[in-house]
Amino acid sequence: MIRSTLAVAWKDLRIILKDKGALAIFFLMPLLFATMLGMAFGNTGNAETKIEIGTVLANLDEGTYGQMVADGLKAAPVLKIKEVADAAEAEQQVADGTVAAAVIIPADLSAKVDAGEPVRIVVIKDLTQQDAAGIVAGVVNQAMAEVALVGELRYGIHAVTVQQPGYDQAPAELVQAMEAQTLGVVWSQVQAMRQNPLIAVKSETLEGQEVEEEPWNPITYYVPGFTVAFAFFLIGAMAGDLHREKEEGTFRRLLSAPIPKQSIIAGKVVAYMAIVFMQVVVLAAVGYALFQMPLGSSPLGLGLLTLGLALAAASMGMLIGALTRTKKQAEQVGTVVGFVLLILGGTMFPLFRGTGLMAILSRLTPNAWGIEGYMGMLADNWGMARLWPNILALFLFSALFFAIAAWRFKYE
Repeated sequence: MIRSTLAVAWKDLRIILKDKGALAIFFLMPLLFATMLGMAFGNTGNAETKIEIGTVLANLDEGTYGQMVADGLKAAPVLKIKEVADAAEAEQQVADGTVAAAVIIPADLSAKVDAGEPVRIVVIKDLTQQDAAGIVAGVVNQAMAEVALVGELRYGIHAVTVQQPGYDQAPAELVQAMEAQTLGVVWSQVQAMRQNPLIAVKSETLEGQEVEEEPWNPITYYVPGFTVAFAFFLIGAMAGDLHREKEEGTFRRLLSAPIPKQSIIAGKVVAYMAIVFMQVVVLAAVGYALFQMPLGSSPLGLGLLTLGLALAAASMGMLIGALTRTKKQAEQVGTVVGFVLLILGGTMFPLFRGTGLMAILSRLTPNAWGIEGYMGMLADNWGMARLWPNILALFLFSALFFAIAAWRFKYE
């Protein structure tokens, strides 16, 4: 039976690996999302990032805000900035393929921010370097955050000023000077509060000894989060594959072959488990190589947690295949369930660490247990003593999904 199972699994694996679109979704998308969000929410800890994306910058604005954006882009370690004088030259370098993207700061950026009008910074992407160009766009959005904050402060100050008595009679130059002075004072206070926050968190041991906190590395959260989320995006593909083979008659031919029925289903489960294992290996390797992401100190725990994750995802795929009637229905249900698990399971925000109804609902998903386990290993160096509840939970989910699927599955 083992030999037959492996034969079916190898057949399915070869089919999956030929689908380049599916491979991009399974492997590139989680890495792109994790990288974008990791960069948006903070630095990658003390580790110095090794990746450098070639980017050309054309700052056409002579005002303060254009320089703020340019300085923010230059400060991003992930970008290798080359400045040019005009937009045409920037576009040409993208067309030549020498850089992944070009950032063009318009000449009226500062004027429009001062006037409270909407303004856009243009990012021109090289279509052959979509992932890198997407990261550039994310960094630009982050650099624009400071400018947006200043613009909002200026708008708020102006809104208050126009309500003051005598505003209509005051000279425009005096009003502008007063608003600029107020903005300067407020912005200086904002910067001072960032350096010395009014509320600070101090960690101590039970003996009262102060503990120095390690800086949070967002990569250790978002890489596991999207790894788990995209593992469960496989469920629609697996369920759809079951119905496709039934509709095309392939499944009937497999049943007529000298292969046990259980080997056919087990082979499909093993094939998709292998894909999940490859996802974890690829994303962990890229995270380690590019962002020096820690991999924990328990290879056994990492292996068992990944095994539980793979088995839970594959069993859920089989369950959806057993509960649906057509390939299209299976893929649609799988997509919806995948997005629900992405949100509820804690990929974007760790709901399972909170309290109340949302935390309880999050704990009812295999995603929450998987993400918490990977986070614990990577960020907090959990060993088997801390990991076993998460591993056990994933295996229990797998047993539940598999039992219901085996009960409802129709071989006809």
